[in-house]
Order: sequence, then C-alpha cells, then structure tokens
Amino acid sequence: MLARDQHPANPEWAAAKVAPLPRRWQGRLFRGWEKRRNAYNAADLGAEGEATRGAAYWLAETLDSLRTTSLPLDASDADICARADECARNCTDLASAFHQVETLRAAMEGACRASFVKPPIRNKRMTDSAAIARMTCPMWWRRRLRRAQANAVEAAAISIGYVNRTRDVYVSNESVACRVQQNRRNAAMLDATKARNEIGQEMTLTQLVAVSVSNPAIKRGELMTRLAGFERIAREFGHEGLFLTITCPSRMHKWRTVAGGRVVENPRYDGTKPDEAQRYLSKMWGLLRSKLDRDGLQRYGFRIAEPNHDGTPHWHMILFFDPVFKGGSARAHLHRVVRRYALADSPNEPGAQQHRVNSKRIDWSKGSAAAYLAKYISKNIDGYRVGEDLYGNPALETCRRVEAWAATWRIRQFQQIGGAPVTPWREARRVKELPADAPAHVALAHRACNKVAAMEGDGPEGQSVAWDLYTKAQGGVFVGRDYRIKVLKEDQGGTGRYGEPLPAKPVGLVTVVEQEYRDGIVFGTRLLNWVVKSARHQWEIIVRGGGQSKGGAAPAWTRVNNCTRGDFENLSKRFNESISVLESLDRLYNPEFHGPWNVPELQNSLKEKQWNQPNLSAKPSRS
Repeated sequence: MLARDQHPANPEWAAAKVAPLPRRWQGRLFRGWEKRRNAYNAADLGAEGEATRGAAYWLAETLDSLRTTSLPLDASDADICARADECARNCTDLASAFHQVETLRAAMEGACRASFVKPPIRNKRMTDSAAIARMTCPMWWRRRLRRAQANAVEAAAISIGYVNRTRDVYVSNESVACRVQQNRRNAAMLDATKARNEIGQEMTLTQLVAVSVSNPAIKRGELMTRLAGFERIAREFGHEGLFLTITCPSRMHKWRTVAGGRVVENPRYDGTKPDEAQRYLSKMWGLLRSKLDRDGLQRYGFRIAEPNHDGTPHWHMILFFDPVFKGGSARAHLHRVVRRYALADSPNEPGAQQHRVNSKRIDWSKGSAAAYLAKYISKNIDGYRVGEDLYGNPALETCRRVEAWAATWRIRQFQQIGGAPVTPWREARRVKELPADAPAHVALAHRACNKVAAMEGDGPEGQSVAWDLYTKAQGGVFVGRDYRIKVLKEDQGGTGRYGEPLPAKPVGLVTVVEQEYRDGIVFGTRLLNWVVKSARHQWEIIVRGGGQSKGGAAPAWTRVNNCTRGDFENLSKRFNESISVLESLDRLYNPEFHGPWNVPELQNSLKEKQWNQPNLSAKPSRS
C-alpha cells in the first residue's frame, strides 16, 4: 500500500510534485491537476483510474517541460552562487581523470550540458586552455547559471500562462523581482567601489556610471540626437521616410486578443520563446537587407525591438531613402520587399496580410519624423514624458518591466541602420583640442560632437552635438564601412582572467589624408595616416565592492584544487535518475495503459528518485 503522499490519486502527491516551484505557480498547477483528477463519471467503474492516470501524466509532462535548468525554479541567488562553486570544483576535479587537453575540455563541456549551461563556443579565437579556464572559474559559472535560471523561470511563466496583459504584462513578476534584486546588488557594488585616476581624483563607480551612456537619460538623449540628425539629412537631401512595424507569426504568440480586449490561449502557439522570436526577426531582416543591397536601394534609420503583452518581440523601424529608385518609386519597392520577407513564414494564417506588416509614410508637413519614434525610445528606457503604454499601464512602471524583459532574454533594443558608426563620435568627445593643422573633416566632426553649446552667430557648423554634421564629416549617410575617421587602438600587453591577451584599447582617432609632396621637379600627392590622441584617465581601483582596500589580502585564484573533491559522479547519477522518472511515468500513467498499478515500480520511481535536485544545503565556505 502506498502512502498518501506517494499515490498519484491523492492531493499530497501533487503538492509534493509542485513544491519546488515558486509559491504563486504551485496553486495554479495543483488546481490544474485537481480539475483533471476529478473530471470523471462516477457511474463508470474505470473512469476514476483513467482520470487519475491522465492527471498524473499531465502534471509530470508539464513539470518536465518547465525543467530546463539544474536548479529549482525558486532558487535564490545564494543557491546559484553555491552551485557555481560546486560546478567549478567538479570541472577542476576532472583534470585528475582526463590528462589530454582535448578530452578534458570535452568532459567539461559534458558537465556544462548536464547543468543546462552552454559551454564556451568552439571557434579559432577560443583556445582549449581559455575554455578550460572559464569552466573552472566560479565567476563564469555564476554568470551562466544566472542567465540559464532567468531564462528558465521566464519560459516557465510563459508556459504556465502568467505573461499577458491581464496578468503580468511583458514579463513575469518573478523576473521583475529578480532583476530588481540584481540591480540593487550591482548598485551596492558600484557605490562601494572607489577608483582613483592619475591626477589624484577619487570617485565611486556609481559617479562614473552616471556620466556614461549607461545612464538612461544620457542614453535616451544620444538616441534622440542621432535620430534628429538623420532627419535633418533626410530633409536636406529630399529623402523620404517610412515608419514600419513588423510582428512575428501567430505561432510565436502564446496569447491572442479577441473582441472586448479579452485574451485567450492561442491554439497555434508552438512554444517559441522571446529570444527565439528575436532570432527569427534578425534572420528575416538579414535576408531582407541583402535583397535591398542587391537591388541597390540604400537606406538609413533606426530599429527598436519591444515586447508584445505576452513577451513576444516586434520591431518598429524608421527608414530614410532616396524617393527615386531605378526610375520608379523607392517606397513602393521597399514596401514590396518588406512584405515579401516578413510574410514568408505562415503567410496564409488569419490576419497575416492585414496585421503582420504595417507601414506609414512620414509626412514632413505634419511634423517631425523623430516624433514617430520618440515615445518608443522613451517608454523602452525610462518612460520620460510618456503617460501610459498601449494597455493603459503607467509608463514609469512598464519601462522597468521592459528593461527586465530585455535583460532576461538578452535582446538588443536599439540598433542604428546605416550611417556612420557611433564609436568614433564618442571617442572624439575625449579629444579636448585639435592641432591647428587638423584635417577639415576631423575638425568638423570634432565640432559636431562637442559638449559645449554653440555661441550665437556661430552658424550651422558651430551647432552643438549635431549628428548630421558628424555624418557628413565621415563621408555621408551612405558611407558604409568606408567611413573616414576611425578609432585608433593600441595593444595593452598582458593577459586577462582566462589567460588570453587583453584586447587593444582605444587611444584616439586616426584618418587618412592626402599630402602634397615634391620630389625634385615632380609634384604629387600621397596618403598618410593622421593621428590625434584622446584624453583618457587611467583609473585604479583602491576600494573594492566588499570594502577591501588595495593592498589587502585578496582571495587566491589558482588552477590547483585545494578544496574537497566534488562528487561529480553522484551529480551525473542524480541527473540520469531524474530523466528515468519521466520514462517510468510514461509507462505508468499512459492513458492507453489499462492494467493494475505496478506498485513496486511506482515506489522505486517516485519514492526514492522523484524529481531529485542536487543538494544545495552543503555550501562551500567563503573567505
């Protein structure tokens, strides 16, 4: 006789199954199991057994679909840190069994996959030693496990049905709370870390971040500056503007909106996650862009990715282009190409032709093109001067949810299309003064990106932070990769945490200029590199986030394992056992199974091995 908490017909069994989930989710799944368990005709003698098997199989299958990480879905950050230390030790211990670098890396990659973590990518730049150094580093494991855990929690919330406009809009409350905690940890670390530069100035990292593009207000201002600069170029050269909205196919949406604003589950949903939908849009845009390049239709502008109410991304784009294209209309050709590629997937689904692609021609006589995207930029950064979003929620609240959504799924929200790159623009701001013999285009770019407001009467070339003038200095809006002013970089020397050479650091600007010369009686011109160095402070950390001053005892970092040997074999055994539970459930609870309960097998599968999670109680000590 099975105990009550072990028999799948009893509530105690279902409650134990859903126990590793966040509290809010437990009741939802338990009620789903209970509804299926009690949905039978009492007059039918075999109906209760069928309902019990069906409910147990549904719950097991649902839990299996949610299990995409080796940690419980309600694991805390302390649990993740403890698991990271354990996984790093386990990988280090593998060196005692595998003595060839290639086989050792392969074994460590297997340990990564067993923990649902992607191993270091295999390419020419990622050497075996660098990959092994990463997989034996607790900090690397923390980053990967946090990412995997965040994706698993949000994917589970979408699967259960919490992410939509009537419950948790854009992203689940669990992911928002996790992101808030992460931001608090980062803010505390930045505020407690102090740095000193070469002239003796001391500042916290919080103060340094406040004057960088990491500051939402500065980020928003720079994006609006660049967009306004593109608009001035379009007006000057008579270019046309088109505002586009591209959405994903219906199969990628968990929910759909019906009459009256109600949301119902989409029967065509195929389980696509937001990051997968973003990759679909990126691939589609890559094919579309290549087609436009082959046709010779040049364009420039911006793209913004933002979530639908159910977390599935869609794109807003504003594109500028020459209205004349091969004797015809460039706008008509662009519209045809966009619809062709955006509707290549599931073109015949209901509503696809009407709603998947939306375009609107920008009428210069009715206002600024920047106004079309200003609200999208603001509500996806800090909600500045945006009252409510599309669903009536305060923008100051939803912008935090959008930020959590982008961070969870690692989605790039803003991307410039065409034009000159922004990195030389930012580097030029570090150049305090130019030499008197500076090339004219460098001088124009420097004036265009300065931080000092133009004086009255300076004229258009004295205009402060003018992206259009900077673009002209770089060779025009269609310059592509042949832009004139590039960032000068120098090798730093030394190696980083994982034994790889440190990347080259920017030190100024470089451009190619023509110089006239005379060789005897022969006059000519030659190309020379013209270089100007930027002013960059050398900051040194003097007090770290934990309150440790420079010169204090730092924790040792070594390839030698000084800890107790990790039980990696037992970890693999537990992982394999958890997989075998699903196979047992499939045999025991399959609706086609009509025989008596296999009590011994049920006991072995559920009593001893049910949903085993690696032990989190044994946490390593930290110095």
